Amino acid sequence: MRIYINTRTFIFSLIVLFLVLTLNITTSNAQDSPQWHLPDGVRARLGKGRISEIAYSPNGSRLAVGSSIGIWVYDAGTGVEVALIGGHTSIVDSVAFSPDGNTLASGSRDDTVQLWDAATGTLRNTLTGHTSIVLSVAFSPDSNTLASGSWDDTVRLWDATTGTLRNTLTGHTGNVLSVAFSPDGNTLASGSADRTVRLWNATTGTLRNTLTGHTGGVSSVAFSPDGNTIATGSWWPDNTVRLWDATTGTLRNTLTGHTGAVRSVAFSPDGNTLASGSSDGTVRLWNATTGTLRNTLTGHTDWVSSVVFSPDGNTLASSGWREVRLWDATTGTLRNTLTGHTRWVISVAFSPDGNTLASGSADRTVRLWDATTGTLRNTLTGHTGAVRSVAFSPDGNTLASGSEDNTVRLWDANTGTLRNTLEHTNNINSVAFSPDGNTIASGSWDTTVRLWDAATGTLRNTLTGHTDTVSSVAFSPDGNTLASGSWDNTVRLWDAATSTLRNTLTGHTDWVLSVAFSPDGNTLASGSGDNTVRLWDANTGTLRNTLTGHTDYVSNVAFSPDGLTLASGSNDSTVLLWRHTPTTAPLTFNPNTIADQTFEVGTPVNLTLPIAMGGTPPYTYTLSPIPIGLQFDMTTQMLSGTPTTATPATLATYTATDATGASASLTFTIEVIEDGIGAEPLDVNADGQVNVVDLAIVALFYGTRVPVGVSLAADVNADGVVDLSDLTAVAGAIDAGGGGLNQLALWEVEAALLAAVEQAAEIGVVARAPGRAGMPGSTASVSVRFASKNVADALADVRQMTVDDVRLGKELTVLSELLHLLTEMTTTPETTALLANYPNPFNPETWIPYHLAKDAEVKLTIYDMRGVAVRELLLGHQAAGVYQSRGRATYWDGRNQQGEPVASGVYFYTFTAGDFTATRKMLIRK
Repeated sequence: MRIYINTRTFIFSLIVLFLVLTLNITTSNAQDSPQWHLPDGVRARLGKGRISEIAYSPNGSRLAVGSSIGIWVYDAGTGVEVALIGGHTSIVDSVAFSPDGNTLASGSRDDTVQLWDAATGTLRNTLTGHTSIVLSVAFSPDSNTLASGSWDDTVRLWDATTGTLRNTLTGHTGNVLSVAFSPDGNTLASGSADRTVRLWNATTGTLRNTLTGHTGGVSSVAFSPDGNTIATGSWWPDNTVRLWDATTGTLRNTLTGHTGAVRSVAFSPDGNTLASGSSDGTVRLWNATTGTLRNTLTGHTDWVSSVVFSPDGNTLASSGWREVRLWDATTGTLRNTLTGHTRWVISVAFSPDGNTLASGSADRTVRLWDATTGTLRNTLTGHTGAVRSVAFSPDGNTLASGSEDNTVRLWDANTGTLRNTLEHTNNINSVAFSPDGNTIASGSWDTTVRLWDAATGTLRNTLTGHTDTVSSVAFSPDGNTLASGSWDNTVRLWDAATSTLRNTLTGHTDWVLSVAFSPDGNTLASGSGDNTVRLWDANTGTLRNTLTGHTDYVSNVAFSPDGLTLASGSNDSTVLLWRHTPTTAPLTFNPNTIADQTFEVGTPVNLTLPIAMGGTPPYTYTLSPIPIGLQFDMTTQMLSGTPTTATPATLATYTATDATGASASLTFTIEVIEDGIGAEPLDVNADGQVNVVDLAIVALFYGTRVPVGVSLAADVNADGVVDLSDLTAVAGAIDAGGGGLNQLALWEVEAALLAAVEQAAEIGVVARAPGRAGMPGSTASVSVRFASKNVADALADVRQMTVDDVRLGKELTVLSELLHLLTEMTTTPETTALLANYPNPFNPETWIPYHLAKDAEVKLTIYDMRGVAVRELLLGHQAAGVYQSRGRATYWDGRNQQGEPVASGVYFYTFTAGDFTATRKMLIRK
């Protein structure tokens, strides 16, 4: 029995993917076995998928291999594959032949069991009802009943002919990992992650006995041929095989020696030998009566997930994730190895000239290979964590490597000498050079993208906005756009020069693990944990197509140099090659709007206008009218100078024209006002002090344009618009014990912010004299609408500022946090939702955010992988709102109900708010 292990943290990439793209390998032979059952739109498949479980047919002529892309059927004598049975929409975790040899059953991560005609491979029936992964299937001796064990903690008994559900056996408190019938068919044994084996009456479903003693989950169960003995294999930390009296449930013997989880056990047909396969990479053969170790079979290079004897007892088959090995069951001699199945290579990249291949590995090294001969040229050491990403500079002289040790290292690609080390605050998942080679982008577990000077290693900018791990970064071919994919299920497009966020692409329902631009820059591909590849218009962010066909996470995507092929690599251990038709994008601006502009006479102006995208370069630009005293530079798209004459609001037209004559235009209002604004009244609510309440009122009116002749208190500099200058002026004047904003604690200002929301509704527009120079003081009072989106706009603008842009210095971060908190407090979400915890992975603490659409009693319960509750957080009655920032989200310190630190691993948290319930997973890594 194979145990399902979540391996998300190792992002898959195959060397063959890059070999296909670079060496232009063709796949025209339709009889090539990996090309069976290709998804629509795919012209070739590379690799045969990852192996899960194996089973012999009753006559010993066929060997069925469950894999990540279907069921491979091999000739057991020659080792030649004869069929690929496909139909499941996810990985096949378990396979079993009926004793009469007529039916093949398969259990899958798509939560179904399928029954196939063993001779023709035709689908007979699909059994539905399980609510999670089907981990094990077994036929009764008479072939009439099929048992299935699932991650939903149940065993189900089905009529193997009609597919009708006969019984559902409940009682296990953890995943059911293995099921097996006794030789007489009267008893069914089930092994579970709850560390027990349960024995059931196979006809009535009545529980007969529970076998306890294992200290780890029971991953495999098997009856001896005479039915008198049950063998069980167990997970870490147990790592043992145990032999039980099948009638009394008494423990007879404990077999020790494996140094890793025992994942599969099987008796020989004569009952004299017991085989066990382990994650320590070995198969062990034991005397089934005495428990004496007879032989240890080595050679597998990864976990042994399944062992099975041939019906005649002469051959033992064992499977790892990459291969099946056939052994002489008596001598332990290796007879045959069935290959073609693949496992992960973490990261690879070719040098620009194609002569060198770099590979990053979990062994913490970078290796440089001769791409023609495959000879190892150099091994680069120094990283103290797995190397997750490698990339060559455009000139081929520098190699960048990103690692779980939180660093990017820059190497001389010719000599292997370390040039520089760039430090993140967390693991680095991806690195990419800009096309001109001057900038390196890195994506990290700390949710940020960082831009570095490639020559000096100096940090240029940090891009924030993603709410989870940044798994992939890529520059567009023209270097103007940077794409980032994240575990927050989004792709973000950034202006590579200004670091401004241009667009957020949503639609994936799971982590975005890889992004890549087409050579023409018009298409962006993204691969995701939802098993799909999505194609986006790189200029507008519009979704063009969704490609389905993989049965597991799509962790790598890449375009061929001619743009006609898109390759996708997946955790199903295959690469799919998709036909891609390049498109010519329409001429547009990015971003496609520009705000209205108000300038002051005598005040210098430096305004960068949007650049053109799509169409056919080069572009020409025009702007009309241009205020007196200002100049427009068509090369830099910069409007600069000092306006000398006041002008009324005028509609300006900004036009780009490409090489074909196609054009696109934007319109916006330009106004030049007189200078001479009076002193800044920073006490917005006139209560005699400048504090957080004043700041919040300005934020609530952010972006409001004030009618001529009217004064709005939030427009503290009276320039006609509430903008960053007003916000930063008030923020810089706040006095909190002489230390400014940086001395404030978020939980101390929540009451003040709530008061600000109430006061803002009352303050409206307050008259103030003298107003603008040359104008009489105004006593008008009008109502100006404010909304939480104003605060969100303010927050977005603040986050784009650098310290040089404002006078706040180190207080800028706290200002951003305060505005974020205010956004939450003024927003009522439309739906209740549980969000992803952050950071994730974490050690030892994390925050769990959520939205409440209405008032509710709130509770969070945290479970381990066995489904056992380790901590319950009773949050009480909470008002509708956003609970997302660290000041409002639920905090967990990584301890159980007794205050003890929990172990590393995957945990689940269930959120209950009234009648709403949702569950997500998180990872503690120590």
